[in-house]
Amino acid sequence: MVSDEKMERALEYLADTDERVAHLHADCLRAEYLADVAESLAYKMAEGTVEDRKREAKATQAVKDAKDKYFAAVVAYEAMRAKRKRAELTVDVWRSINANRRMAA
Repeated sequence: MVSDEKMERALEYLADTDERVAHLHADCLRAEYLADVAESLAYKMAEGTVEDRKREAKATQAVKDAKDKYFAAVVAYEAMRAKRKRAELTVDVWRSINANRRMAA
């Protein structure tokens, strides 16, 4: 059973996190871009064949650090998206329960 209070909390959470989820998504995109930039810079500085340069670029500490930041941003964004989805489901269940009550009355 989904109470009115629980539904109201879900709606408040959704309203309160609209901007935050957008910023978290932007953080993901920014971190992905910066990881690509770090890899490109490392590739440019590497020596050897194309394949050697690719492998060396991916193995640099700067690229590893950038990828770690990217993965952390993805985790934060996906966690909030999941919590928002749960809040949306709470509202949907509440609506369904109340629609069924109105029909039964």
